[in-house]
Amino acid sequence: MTTLPDYEPPADENALLLKWIRRARESQMSHYDMADRLSARERRIGWLVTVLSAFVGTAVFASLSTPPLSIGMRIFVGLVSVTAAVSAALQTFLRYAGRAEKHRAAGARYGAVRRRLEAVFAGDADARDAHYLASIRIELDRLAEDSPNVPPRVFYRTQRALLADKARGRDA
Repeated sequence: MTTLPDYEPPADENALLLKWIRRARESQMSHYDMADRLSARERRIGWLVTVLSAFVGTAVFASLSTPPLSIGMRIFVGLVSVTAAVSAALQTFLRYAGRAEKHRAAGARYGAVRRRLEAVFAGDADARDAHYLASIRIELDRLAEDSPNVPPRVFYRTQRALLADKARGRDA
């Protein structure tokens, strides 16, 4: 049997629990990070749509009461109008707010599993039943299947941030 050079399978139950705690923590933080990123994108594109729409509306209103706009200005207002419409369509199509909420919910669920794992690791008798490892494994597997994908670059950045926090003596 060969194993990957970086991978050491857990040698005992405590090592397994620690590995699961670390993975749940990384997943929790990655999902929260992804939710924050998607929410920020939603706000940025929302501001863009609002500003562009306000500009187009003002320009159209202003054109009603003044002499006709130059052809260059009409083309510019038309382009801004198209940009506003495309931005609004992208905002709807990309569903940043809905995706952010799914990541936030996944982060919360990973946090709940992590707290359960930490209670088991700490020796809480109420957290250990006859099949606690199997039930936690099933829960982690279901979470992995149901959760939205976190891009690898976000996940790796989260891992680096958690390692840096650990090196500074802070633990999330």
